[in-house]
Amino acid sequence: MKSKEDQGDIDILAEIWEEDEDKPLICPHCGHNMIVVQLDPIQDDEEAYVPYDTIIECTYCDHKIRAESFSILGSVRSFDSKQMEIASWSPSGSRVVSRYEHVLDTDLLEKLKKSGELKEFLVVNKRAIQVIG
Repeated sequence: MKSKEDQGDIDILAEIWEEDEDKPLICPHCGHNMIVVQLDPIQDDEEAYVPYDTIIECTYCDHKIRAESFSILGSVRSFDSKQMEIASWSPSGSRVVSRYEHVLDTDLLEKLKKSGELKEFLVVNKRAIQVIG
């Protein structure tokens, strides 16, 4: 089970991918602002996504978040309460099925699976944490 602080870190990582750039990132440890220090792409032509080495630091305390994060466009192929499969495409255009742990609402996943809609999923440290858009 995730601790409250781990959930705070996940929420912050999800916020950097949201469209509201004016919304400040708040440290789950002390409540002060956090800043994105690094968001550099990691080159890997074999994957269906571009991972980013992500570092976020608090401007007041020593709290730091480091993660590998990326978004992936695809559809929900299957899921259970802990894992999901996303059907997507590789950079070369071949079909790829990727499996991730997830913290997403199962009702939402069921709706997406039935519709077959393409959605962008935010994945942090190999865990799907948010549907973007």
